[in-house]
Amino acid sequence: MKHLLMLVTLIGIFSVGQINLNTEKSTMKITGTSSLHDWEMRVEEFDVQGTMTDAHVENLLVTIVAQSMKSGKSIMDEKAYDAVKADDYPEIKFSSKMLQIDGDKIYGKGSLEIGGESMLIDLNAEIIRNDTEIQLRGQVPLKMSDFSIKPPTAMFGTLKTGDAVTIHYDIFLNK
Repeated sequence: MKHLLMLVTLIGIFSVGQINLNTEKSTMKITGTSSLHDWEMRVEEFDVQGTMTDAHVENLLVTIVAQSMKSGKSIMDEKAYDAVKADDYPEIKFSSKMLQIDGDKIYGKGSLEIGGESMLIDLNAEIIRNDTEIQLRGQVPLKMSDFSIKPPTAMFGTLKTGDAVTIHYDIFLNK
């Protein structure tokens, strides 16, 4: 009995589990500014894969279907797809070999690829745990120009999109 209790304790401490994304509750959006108004695009299709322990996340891969970004305005959507070269690069990807977990924080570096351009970025998120799920919440500020993306314009250049954008995510993982 003593050995069984010790084995169960060790399994709990060193448990490795495949990430199981709750697609119904998870959300992601991209926000930015323009010379007219702030804007927002919801990401309707994305996936999260990897393995997670109490201490780290390994082989994380987040994949966004580029043409699933929706603003509710078809002209803006098309300009965004052109900007990220969605026809040639249909997915936006974030990958990391390892992220550290420390209490209610997850952090580390990973590669973000948009439109064929990759950049090493910092990831810092909040972790909220309960009996049935793990929630990861955070945001990543970026500049389009860092990925060789020219901020879109409209109305013959009178409407200009700002270079800075922020990816906001609220990811729910089933235990």
